[in-house]
Amino acid sequence: MAKTTLTLILPGLANILQQKINANILPQALKTIIKKSWFEADDLNLTRLLFHYFSDTPVDAVDLPYAQLLNGKTPTLCASPCYLHADRDRLLLFANEQILSKTEASDLINELQELFEAFDAKLFQHQSGEFLLQLNTVPNISFSALADVNGKSVSNFLPTGTDKVNWIRLWNEIQMKLYESDFNQQRESASKIPINSLWFWGIGEFIAKQNQWQSVQGKHPLLKQLAQAAAMPIDDISSQLRSGRGLKVLDELDLEADWQQQLEQWDQEILKPALQQCRRAKISRLELIIPEYGRYELIPLSSWKFW
Repeated sequence: MAKTTLTLILPGLANILQQKINANILPQALKTIIKKSWFEADDLNLTRLLFHYFSDTPVDAVDLPYAQLLNGKTPTLCASPCYLHADRDRLLLFANEQILSKTEASDLINELQELFEAFDAKLFQHQSGEFLLQLNTVPNISFSALADVNGKSVSNFLPTGTDKVNWIRLWNEIQMKLYESDFNQQRESASKIPINSLWFWGIGEFIAKQNQWQSVQGKHPLLKQLAQAAAMPIDDISSQLRSGRGLKVLDELDLEADWQQQLEQWDQEILKPALQQCRRAKISRLELIIPEYGRYELIPLSSWKFW
């Protein structure tokens, strides 16, 4: 009988653990797992972690092959709407967190499409909500994955390669076009954050690793896309774990709401049962993966330590 292992990904928990004052108010099962586990620091974000867990080849490029997941082998870039904020001598990028409605998407595309004619490219909104730029050929350029840039200064993430001058010029023209656009005037009148740029990324070939997991659970959109590429069914988060390697991705912790209550729910419904299964050796290895923080690994013998 195959050994059962469980990898739990807990998005949003890094912000809680980084504040030492929160250590004493963590729920009991989470505290126990953290105390008795072996720990390894790791600053990978959730997007990179998910690609890492489903890719047949190492994911070490500055970009991530997201466009292929959405639009197959057709030459395509992701063109993600974002907000650029000038902060002293830095230009910070913040990804748009809300999917634009069909009307908003149409208005944005109408504002910008003429800028892409020189590239013989078409901007459109994919059914996932992501904006894509379809091309005749992929440019000879290296972009940076959106998840790595989000919340940071763009200066270290600008495109590189032989075609970079044209693409940086296009990026600047998009900002000028959107500066006082009708699209953004409508957003601001509705008390929404303006969209004043697009971030190009997503180039690369993705080869899914087959049979990596026997059980995949979670609702994250990227998780579903990667599992589909790997021909893996997605189970409900409360489904019973199958034997073999299991992956469970929890919903991101909402730090603007009552996060302690959310943690208690995680503890009772997910972490406490997992800890009990580990102690009974029904799980031979339990991993807690906290994006942008690190990895905790617990085995049955360690789960009974007195310290």
